[in-house]
Amino acid sequence: MTEYWFRYGVTEVFVDISDEVRVEKLSTAYSNVRYDYSVISKIFDEVAEEKNIAIIFDYASNREVDLLKSLIAEFEARGVKKDKLKLLASSWRINSKILEKELGEVLKPYRDCIVYPWSEDKIEYSGVMVSRSIIDSEIRIYVSSILPHGILGYLSIGDSLRLSGWLGNDLVKNSDYWFKLRDELSLIGVCIVGDSIYHGYLYEVEDKCLKDAERKHTLKIEDEAEILLVDGGGWPWDSTLESSLHIVNLVSSGVKDGGLIGLISECREGLGSNVFIKSLFSHSFEEDSLGVKAFRKVVDLLSRKKLAFVTTIPRSVLEKAFYSRGFDTVQDLLTYGFRMYSKQAFVRIVDGFTWLIK
Repeated sequence: MTEYWFRYGVTEVFVDISDEVRVEKLSTAYSNVRYDYSVISKIFDEVAEEKNIAIIFDYASNREVDLLKSLIAEFEARGVKKDKLKLLASSWRINSKILEKELGEVLKPYRDCIVYPWSEDKIEYSGVMVSRSIIDSEIRIYVSSILPHGILGYLSIGDSLRLSGWLGNDLVKNSDYWFKLRDELSLIGVCIVGDSIYHGYLYEVEDKCLKDAERKHTLKIEDEAEILLVDGGGWPWDSTLESSLHIVNLVSSGVKDGGLIGLISECREGLGSNVFIKSLFSHSFEEDSLGVKAFRKVVDLLSRKKLAFVTTIPRSVLEKAFYSRGFDTVQDLLTYGFRMYSKQAFVRIVDGFTWLIK
């Protein structure tokens, strides 16, 4: 027997699978990112003393939190006063309450520096509405990871800032707006892509980041499995059904038509936004939100493939919304899969940061 582990909320869960079963484990997660701390020092070649500094932190995964802390610590070591520093914190992947709760804990010493996009107004700049803290700062440093999303794929940094609420929706009309804004604001980027750290002005590194992210987080598969197991990324990414559901679309190509996708996602904070919940129970897709778009794609997928969950969401909700089963453990879900496809079934195990293509 071999144990396979999955992220589940703030902990991990496992499943035992006989060595006689054909199992393929795929992962593009880089849990131990090593970066040269000189990256942090090099940022300061661009930073003059006594200037107002904005760190624009897009919380995409837990990997960049240590990088952010190192950056702030370097500012402090060099004598940058707190009143000169703003931490512009956001995430378009999780809801605002969970973001505030999470960052309030992991960035406790810097709470007084944190600004959220919904707490301030935007002003017009070069044809785009931009949050005031970005405009008022003289140095602007973007910190994040670039990871795939089951609806949006690999987003430009401009689109990430727009979805996070720092930039107005007018940016989406023409990408030239973003390129102009990026250059005029002299945005500096510190971006984690897989096991690499990119740093420099965004006009120099953004395209490289996106191409490298696609190369490192996209896997081409040959054979389709009967059973596929995938986690939701753990807390806070699997905090709600809405925030984790898009992952089904990332991995759906890895299982054959008629096969089973098992999503392991705790969802300790419930279903998600009111807009998502309304769509979930009415099967109406009129609202234009990422959660609703993900739900619609999953509903379309269910005409060809099966879906089951390991989650705290009530089973009655899963049956009504997805006509799907819910289980308390991964072992129970796998047993259910073997009953459908036999113990000779091909099992594929994937982490939630991987995009599978044929």
